[in-house]
Amino acid sequence: MRPRLGYHLLYIGYGFSASLAVYYGLIWRNSLLVAFFWFHLMVCLGIPLLQGMWEGSIRENWRRLWEPKKRARGEAVFVGLVTGVPLFAAVLAGSWLLFQSGVEPSAVRMRLTAWGLAPEWLVPFAFYITVVNSFLEEWLWRGFMLDRLFFMWGRRQALLFSSGFYSLYHLLVASALFGQMWAILITGLIFLVGLLWGGLKLRYGTLYAPWLSHLLADLGLMVVLTKWIYS
Repeated sequence: MRPRLGYHLLYIGYGFSASLAVYYGLIWRNSLLVAFFWFHLMVCLGIPLLQGMWEGSIRENWRRLWEPKKRARGEAVFVGLVTGVPLFAAVLAGSWLLFQSGVEPSAVRMRLTAWGLAPEWLVPFAFYITVVNSFLEEWLWRGFMLDRLFFMWGRRQALLFSSGFYSLYHLLVASALFGQMWAILITGLIFLVGLLWGGLKLRYGTLYAPWLSHLLADLGLMVVLTKWIYS
């Protein structure tokens, strides 16, 4: 039985809600805390939980996220680490090229400071982004949206749309930090990485692989933040 039109519109709305939350928090309110509240708490946590409560499937959905196909948990973990290490290195190399091209780390630091990231909060912020942010994003985009879009539209459309929604709010963040030209390139790369993580989720049926890969990529970003931007 195919979902009704209302369900298609509902999940499209869910997809855009992340960008609206980030825009409201960072661009309009100029605050990381506001952005985290609306994006992480209301969108990444709130939408899957409320939808699961409505469907009566929270426990079942959570169980399925951690049960890989054909008991391939070890392989999923290994692949997550193997794909994450090159992404970690790519983040470092890409950031070095970005700063060599003329983007000033001090300008990025000024923007982040204006958003509320003081130097004394770097370590807890880095831990939060690396562990919590990577998990919440994977839960929303690969654990919730991808499965629903796959059921409604099929594999190709699910991968394209979930990665598109995922990369869209990164365009807002990158534009504010690095300028529009670099933001377009960065967003395109994030879209491709989203396809990779979505493919891992569909292949193994679990969040182990995409989450660990995402965690290592975010770890690379936090190394850049602490060693180059706030050095």
